[in-house]
Amino acid sequence: MPKRTQKWKELPSSVPLAQRAFVLQLRKLREVSDRTQAQIAQDVYLAPTSLSNHFNGGRIPEAEHVKKLYKILRDEAATASRPMPCSLPLLLELRAKALVKHCDCCSAGSPEATAVTPEPQPTAASSPAPKHVRRRPRRLRVRISTRHRGIPRAPAREEVPVPLREGDRHLTTPADAAWPEIRTLAENLATGRSRDADIMMWSAATTLSARGVQAFVAQCRAVGLEEAADQVITNAARRDAQAVLNIASALHNSEQYADAGLLLAAAAQ
Repeated sequence: MPKRTQKWKELPSSVPLAQRAFVLQLRKLREVSDRTQAQIAQDVYLAPTSLSNHFNGGRIPEAEHVKKLYKILRDEAATASRPMPCSLPLLLELRAKALVKHCDCCSAGSPEATAVTPEPQPTAASSPAPKHVRRRPRRLRVRISTRHRGIPRAPAREEVPVPLREGDRHLTTPADAAWPEIRTLAENLATGRSRDADIMMWSAATTLSARGVQAFVAQCRAVGLEEAADQVITNAARRDAQAVLNIASALHNSEQYADAGLLLAAAAQ
């Protein structure tokens, strides 16, 4: 097939020599295709005006766009039995040289040129050296459920756990199985650190084992944190089905029948 002829605009005199060499090689690469520029731009995921700007020295394309363009035109050249004017490494090397800004009178056609700017000159003796400010990394904010707001603040407790109440709920969990965590939870609620309390309840419900969740709920009941226990059960109901069944089984084995029923009801919603 005869080779497609392309009429190119003359490059402006303001285009540096390194960028000019890259653009001219880019134009030679474009001439291996008989398709329109709009069709090529669509395959490269560029706007036709952006691709035209690259071919006319307005802006240096990104490396990924150069690789994509080369692959597309290489496949077309192979289909039409046409030789490629250059290799991909050579084209990328010309692009890298075009990004270098040699002096103030030269311009670079891509924001990437800022990475190759000359090193700053030392300041005068009379001028103080610029201070290097280290910025602290931003802490990610985690949205936590606000259901704990309805939980009343528990009064301060003694370090010795409160004995289990008499009645139809007989907890078989050892009295000190989860006491350090429950004591911290009660202190957070009593001192108004509701966010810390919410994190504790959510972590206990979603990360502890089935036996651990059962012990945590049992100790909440033992010290009077009834609504905190309900919140832990509600959060645990969001786990996968197998985890919910394991927790329900642990509650049932500890004769916490009401808690097991609350868990299954919350999971079914």
